[in-house]
Amino acid sequence: MKLPSVVKALGSLCLLLADGFPVSEDESPKIIGPRRVTIKAQPGQQLLLHCEAFANCEPDQTIIYWLINGSFPEDTPSSGRIVESEESTLAEGAILQRSLLLKNITSEDLKSTFTCVVTNAAGTAQKFTRLKRSGCHVGKTRKQ
Repeated sequence: MKLPSVVKALGSLCLLLADGFPVSEDESPKIIGPRRVTIKAQPGQQLLLHCEAFANCEPDQTIIYWLINGSFPEDTPSSGRIVESEESTLAEGAILQRSLLLKNITSEDLKSTFTCVVTNAAGTAQKFTRLKRSGCHVGKTRKQ
C-alpha cells in the first residue's frame, strides 16, 4: 500500500467520534520513549527495532506502522529482508506496539531512516531511528 493511500484513508477517520464527541487535539497518539534514536549496528547482524505508543483513542481508530526512507517495508528493495511485525496491544488497547526485523543489516541500512508512525483522527506521532556502524573503524590502525 502506498503512503498516499494511507493518508487518504486517514482522512475518512476524521469523521469518527469518540464516546459521542468529536476527537480533540489532546487525544493524538504519543510515542513512548525518545522520538529520535541512534543504534549501533554492524553489517551482517540481525536487529529488531521496537515502537510503542499510547493510542489515546480507541485501538481500532489508531494505526501504527513503519516506514523505511518514507516507503513501506514491502515497497522497498529490502522487502523480505526487512519484515514488519503484526500490530499488538497492551493495557486493553491503550498501548500499541509494532516491531521491524532487519534480518541481515547492510551498509544501505546504515544510511537509512526507519520511522515508526502512529496516527489517529486527532493527530500523528513519529519516532525516527538511524543505525550507526559500531566497533572498529576500517582504515585506522592502532599504534603499538
